[in-house]
Amino acid sequence: MIASKQLSASCASNISVSFPCGIGSFLQSTSSVPFELLLRNAEPGERLPSEPALAKRFDVSRTTIREVMSQLETEGFVQRRQGSGTYVRHQPLLEDESLLHFVDFPTLISKQGHTPAMRQLGFVQQRAGAFFSTRFHIGEEDRILTRRCLYTADEHFCVLAEDSFPLAFLSKGQRVQLLGSNNTDLRLFLFLATGRAACQDETTISVAQPEDYPFLESPLEDKQHPLLFLSSMCLDNHNEPFISSQIYSDTDYIKYQLNRRIV
Repeated sequence: MIASKQLSASCASNISVSFPCGIGSFLQSTSSVPFELLLRNAEPGERLPSEPALAKRFDVSRTTIREVMSQLETEGFVQRRQGSGTYVRHQPLLEDESLLHFVDFPTLISKQGHTPAMRQLGFVQQRAGAFFSTRFHIGEEDRILTRRCLYTADEHFCVLAEDSFPLAFLSKGQRVQLLGSNNTDLRLFLFLATGRAACQDETTISVAQPEDYPFLESPLEDKQHPLLFLSSMCLDNHNEPFISSQIYSDTDYIKYQLNRRIV
């Protein structure tokens, strides 16, 4: 049992946009040439120019280009492939898919001046049991697939994230594809595989005490150091449970910000 004071936050996506919310004005503010024209004129699957080339073309810094690309990737307009480049997606993810990414841990770690790294600890298949059967409204004997990822900041423990969903969501072929990949965008993978969009997160915020650490099974340098604990249930566009997330964070290396938009 986690000893804590809890705060519940529910974030829903209900804004209709034809371009990522706020990104148009941000892009235009960085250059006299509207940057979104580059995407409008690009073919799906087309590789975009390199960071240096874009910085020179729009007369902005590489840092600005990097921030823009990070935002466009988060909103589903482009895909960055390690060692290959940045590509325009075949179908931009809009509106209800804007919550496909729960938290971009590497970016948040970088904002605190640390060097992030991620290591996927693997997948665990298990019976739902009482906990997951209640969360997903399934039988206790149904199977759950859990992915565990470790994020570090300057090689120090920073975040342990566990994402779980019913195994029945995926076909056998899709399971093999997921298990064989190092894709950190689990929500995006499930959206492309099943068509289920992440539309709402219900998150409980609390503090994990040292006595809770043994089951984390992760390298903690200070066993007496409390961790921020986020327990999140993602709901799809039919208001059905989609992904259950348990996230443990050392706030010496990462900070979270809760934004509310009134529409």
